[in-house]
Amino acid sequence: MSRPPGVQNERTSLAWVRTGLGFAGCALLAGRLAIVRDEGWAVGAALAAALLAVGVLGWSHDRYRRAARRLAARRSVDFAFPALVLTLAVVGVGLLGLLLIAL
Repeated sequence: MSRPPGVQNERTSLAWVRTGLGFAGCALLAGRLAIVRDEGWAVGAALAAALLAVGVLGWSHDRYRRAARRLAARRSVDFAFPALVLTLAVVGVGLLGLLLIAL
């Protein structure tokens, strides 16, 4: 069964949006912990996660448009560097989350 071209681009874009929304949720939770525990560095973690959320959501829109243009031109859609950066950001926020919970 053949799928229409561009469907994989839609799924990837939705995955980036879900990741951005996950970062927004992490920002809210870190902000809540900052208020409850009254720790200044938790505010930094909340701000970092919020900035990542905004960045990922903006990046997903840009990535979708660029990939759609490349698919229309029948060119390769290989954006490995943004995926690597996003992976490192997820790991970093995860480690900050573990620190927030553990301390």
